[in-house]
Amino acid sequence: LLKQESPELLQLIEDFEVKLMELKDELHPLLQMVRKGTIPPGKGSQYLQTKYHLYLSYCANISFYLVLKSKRVAVQNHPVIERLVAYRNIINELSVIDQKLSPEVRLLLKNYYDRKEGKSRKEKKFAVFLPPEAKKTKPKRAPVLADSQDSGDELSEESELDEEAALKYYKMMEEKLKLKRKRTEDRDTREEEAGLEGEDPDKKRGVTYQMIKNRGLTPRRKKIDRNPRVKHREKFRRAKIRRKGQVWEVRREWDRYGGELSGIRAGVKKSRKLQ
Repeated sequence: LLKQESPELLQLIEDFEVKLMELKDELHPLLQMVRKGTIPPGKGSQYLQTKYHLYLSYCANISFYLVLKSKRVAVQNHPVIERLVAYRNIINELSVIDQKLSPEVRLLLKNYYDRKEGKSRKEKKFAVFLPPEAKKTKPKRAPVLADSQDSGDELSEESELDEEAALKYYKMMEEKLKLKRKRTEDRDTREEEAGLEGEDPDKKRGVTYQMIKNRGLTPRRKKIDRNPRVKHREKFRRAKIRRKGQVWEVRREWDRYGGELSGIRAGVKKSRKLQ
């Protein structure tokens, strides 16, 4: 019943687990090497960071899809399907680069886990001299990956099968999306044609906003000319300023005369001659 309702669900769950394992066991250690400077900055480090964020986004979208399925929401036409298809296509395009870089990546990971194992051995060696309380409170270490060839072969075979199943599903979803877009385009064209056929050729067309706001060939006016009251108020303000330069204001002598604030010029005469 589950396969009939949503055949992609099991494949997405498997893909989710595989990508999380890759993030935890491969990409996270490689990013730590980039931060420490073991891997020099450049195109390789940028590629690792991009791939890390791509896998995180892909897993986040799968988890959102699983939440929708748990709430029994219809996801056939949901945008999350398009995002999953897009992310999956990008991951498939990156597989060519991954194959070229796989020997170097394996060597780096081997060195990383060898160092980690060496550190854990040293800690076990010196743990004899620690007090019993320190031994109890000591945090547990994550188990080191086994380098056995059999387990690696099994994982690679399972991942290849998962990728093939996921590719089939995503191709099917791409075809469905293309058909859906084609149907919507055909429907829009049909509606436009029906609207054009239903119109009366002798009927006047409706007025538009551009027609209503069209003022024709009018001269450009200043903003102040729009309101006469504001224009007169501005004229009065400027006239008062000019008047201050022509006629001085009458000053009341509240205090004793202490001279002119602006100074006295001997050549200026403002008196009137008596005839």
